[in-house]
Amino acid sequence: MLTLRQQKILQLLMQMDRQISGQEMANHYDITPRTVRTDIRELSDTLSKHGAHIHADRRKGYSLHLTDPPAFRHFLQIITAHNSARHDIPDDPKLRVGYLMKRLLLAESYVKLKTLSDELFISESTIKNDLKEVRAVLSKYELRLEKRPNYGLKIAGEEHKLRYCMAEYVFARNEDHSSMWNEEQLAMIRGTIQQHAKAAAIPLSEIGLNNLVIHLAIACKRILDKNVVSMTTEDLQHIRKQAEYSAAANIVEALQQGLQLNFPEEEIAYVTIHLMGSKKVAYQHANGGQLTTVIDPNIMELTQKLLADVENQLHLGIQHDRELIMGLSLHLKPALNRYHYGMNIRNPLLPEIKQRYPIAFEAGILMGKSMYDSLNIQMDEDEIGHLALHVGAAIERAQTRTHAKRCLIVCATGVASAQLIYYKLQATFGTRLEIVGTTSLLELHEYPLEALDFIISTIPIQNALPVPVVDVNTILGDQDISKIRMVLNEGREKTLQFIQPELAFFKQDCRSQEEVIDFLVEKIQPLGMIPDDFKELLLEREAVSPTSFGNLVAIPHPIRPVTDHTFWSICTLNKPILWGHDRVQLICLLSVQRKKKNELQALYNFLVKMVDDAALVNQLLRLESYEELTHVLQHHG
Repeated sequence: MLTLRQQKILQLLMQMDRQISGQEMANHYDITPRTVRTDIRELSDTLSKHGAHIHADRRKGYSLHLTDPPAFRHFLQIITAHNSARHDIPDDPKLRVGYLMKRLLLAESYVKLKTLSDELFISESTIKNDLKEVRAVLSKYELRLEKRPNYGLKIAGEEHKLRYCMAEYVFARNEDHSSMWNEEQLAMIRGTIQQHAKAAAIPLSEIGLNNLVIHLAIACKRILDKNVVSMTTEDLQHIRKQAEYSAAANIVEALQQGLQLNFPEEEIAYVTIHLMGSKKVAYQHANGGQLTTVIDPNIMELTQKLLADVENQLHLGIQHDRELIMGLSLHLKPALNRYHYGMNIRNPLLPEIKQRYPIAFEAGILMGKSMYDSLNIQMDEDEIGHLALHVGAAIERAQTRTHAKRCLIVCATGVASAQLIYYKLQATFGTRLEIVGTTSLLELHEYPLEALDFIISTIPIQNALPVPVVDVNTILGDQDISKIRMVLNEGREKTLQFIQPELAFFKQDCRSQEEVIDFLVEKIQPLGMIPDDFKELLLEREAVSPTSFGNLVAIPHPIRPVTDHTFWSICTLNKPILWGHDRVQLICLLSVQRKKKNELQALYNFLVKMVDDAALVNQLLRLESYEELTHVLQHHG
């Protein structure tokens, strides 16, 4: 069976529509070309028995060819089934950190460094390096890694903080829950929560329910091990007065009977806090009048302030979206409860939100910053991701209100040729282009031209018209299609004006995220385009959440618009570097001018569409000049 790295190489080959060199592959996975050759040789031997082979060209590189597609699909099914059942020892620093977190969180006592080294088949020095990241993760939960001579390491800290950390690294990052409870017991916990939450009219979202199940499962296990949460008398008295306390008491009573446990009152309060943090008020979208009566006026005021701050910075045009206002208001109440009691709620969609909806995530970051400035509330990435989901939905709603570009075909050679052009354009551009009809030059004046975006004509039009005219041949050629594509891709053409030759840097030797940022700032500063504190603003944004998008791409930008003009700068590296938790080799530094921020949406749409294409990213990494860059971007897709 294939190793994990060989599977990744196979995945890359399947994505490519051209040959890829061994050096490109080595850069992509941060391995040596020699390792690539070894993996390719072994991979090819295996594939030859399953309907495929890898073609090698000394000059152009490697490509995948299928000889028996059904057999190859069957092979992929076998790999998928095998992966779901395998428990490989992690061979990647990021995966090792997850392993170490779970291992130490579940340890009954101290764990020696040598034990961890033997388990992972790596040196103690490598383990020590990985433990730096473990300590950084623990610090976010106000936990610490305690070291005792001759005994080893142990995670220490407040019980409820320890449970929150376990919820993230024991359950959420590993589908094997056998170390806690079996599936029957987990189902019982879930059913108990659903039954009593429903009886108390506490609707729970699916994510909220899943988080509550995880936290309660951990609580039950910790109680069995004589580890219980502590709580001040003042907090306990406050929580007893909450409407959710009665439901929590009923849930606890049922769990005590089903799992043979004895819950102290602090644990009932603990369950109450989770219900307060997970509650989601349902509302009727068609009639929002009644909705305002269940939303705290202070929460509504906070929502409107957050959206006003976002609109002031990003100009998304969604500030008055009623569904967005209601959705955010309903989300913020339990979110503030979670913050008050130091709870965490995992957002399983966070990586996808950051990659697919970066502008919405930026809006979430701005809301988080606004809440910190006004309320001294520090929101983490997961919570920001939840806010971003609401914004992303509003952006999608706004975009669905836009229409395809409308055009009219003017042709002098008859109906048949006009129809030929019509069907050719339909086949090429699909829903991006709405062709309202075909006409002759004499009848052109009969059409309401103001309702069109442009005209496609096979004959010269001398009269001035209120819309642009694209001249084409009767038999559309590649050049004609390119002309029309330029009109449809007008946003792309406008975007390209923001990248200048002096802002493009190829195949640099920077070895870290800090070096890249220093390099770009040093190159741009003499051009008079950025303020003196530009670097600090870039680092401030990175501190909130790394701007790495996966697929070897990062898009750093200042935490707020600060320049007089919009620009973006591209930098490619000879070898990938670590940027946050991701490997990065293509960097697009983006800055949007202060006074006309509505360009940010178009710029992000363009960049995200560009970097979401693995084949295009690899093509960009091979570029050596600004002219090659503009050619690739103008002719791609």
